[in-house]
Amino acid sequence: MAQTDSEHVGTGGLAPQVIESWERRIGVESGNSRAQERVRLSGPDGMQQYWQHVRVSVDDPDGFDSIVYVRQLSLIDTFCAIRTPLRVERDDPLITKEPSDDLIVTVSTLPGRAVVKQGTRDYVYRPGQLVIVSNTAPYVETTHSVSDPSGLVIPRKLLGGESGAGEGVRRPVAGLTSLARATAAFIRQFTSDTAVGHASEPKQETELAAIELVRAALGQLNDDNRPLVNNELFIRQAAADLIERHHRDPQFSPESICRALHISRRQLYRHFESTGESLAALIAESRLRTAHALLLTRADMPVVSVAMASGFPSVATMRNRFHARYNKSPNELRMSSPFRDRSVEEACD
Repeated sequence: MAQTDSEHVGTGGLAPQVIESWERRIGVESGNSRAQERVRLSGPDGMQQYWQHVRVSVDDPDGFDSIVYVRQLSLIDTFCAIRTPLRVERDDPLITKEPSDDLIVTVSTLPGRAVVKQGTRDYVYRPGQLVIVSNTAPYVETTHSVSDPSGLVIPRKLLGGESGAGEGVRRPVAGLTSLARATAAFIRQFTSDTAVGHASEPKQETELAAIELVRAALGQLNDDNRPLVNNELFIRQAAADLIERHHRDPQFSPESICRALHISRRQLYRHFESTGESLAALIAESRLRTAHALLLTRADMPVVSVAMASGFPSVATMRNRFHARYNKSPNELRMSSPFRDRSVEEACD
């Protein structure tokens, strides 16, 4: 069940449990975070300092609260933020006073919606959808609940043919395409790794690949469905997304990924050569994780049902995978589960 605004916002701003959950989600508790880079901006002063190129307004200035992790890379900036409801505005006077050609690309995960007004049109963005605005044009973004945007700040000159994007009214990028999912998933992970984590600065090639993903998303807005078969980052992320969503189907295979992405096996495999991982192994690993979770939490499911629900073609295949990975059978793993229902007897293995 989604939390209400009152559950998200404490009497002094963001509720502690919401902050804890968010920081755990972006990797702050991993022991490998840049905690010293954490910036908390609260109250009227925090509103003034929130972002140089925008104006922030809220119904209750004293209740405004935000936490931001940000990092400047060689080409772009990355950030992870959480904030109470607010209105972010960039108008013509501010554009003149604080010129900026940056494109801001964000994605949020918390329940709720953001409304972006450009010109006379309002566009509604929901969790998982890409929000793309340009600092070269007026816009107003309004959120009515706590939001957790993670994003990239990209100089417009790096976008090449899409450098004019964001200046006009733009509909939300469709959330159900491989491109949109891959871009959103990449932004969440990339910002967590760079803005929050202690990861070394990525190579410029990685930043350029990220920019190309954004360019392709902008092209999608313009109905320019150019192929991304040469973008290694996109292919890997899109393949990972397809595996996550379809590995429970025993018919799902690397050929299924090729068909979904409209590329050949040779093209697909080429993008995974440097990883040292095979696509078949990645699919098997996802099935193994699903089976592992079901065995530990669903004592009522027979092992054969676990195998089917996880995408394994047979119990024997799953058993062999378990022995190779855990050096024990599925039943032996289940017997060690703290969630084990001792009243359930299972005859398998």
